[in-house]
Amino acid sequence: MSRDMFLQIIKDLSDNYEFFTQRTDAFNRKGLSPTQKCTSVLRRLAYSFASNATDEYVRIGETTPNMLL
Repeated sequence: MSRDMFLQIIKDLSDNYEFFTQRTDAFNRKGLSPTQKCTSVLRRLAYSFASNATDEYVRIGETTPNMLL
């Protein structure tokens, strides 16, 4: 997949789904970036990775990839 296409997918998801935006928590720490969330979803869909393999690759929590799909 080309970089431009990947960035367009991230932009479209961020514009249309609140879940794919980066948020801050109560301590003003940034959450996961849209890039991390999209990478996790695309890796799981493309390669049928188990969620824990994807979690380690993009440093994402255990339940987040399941919520993204």
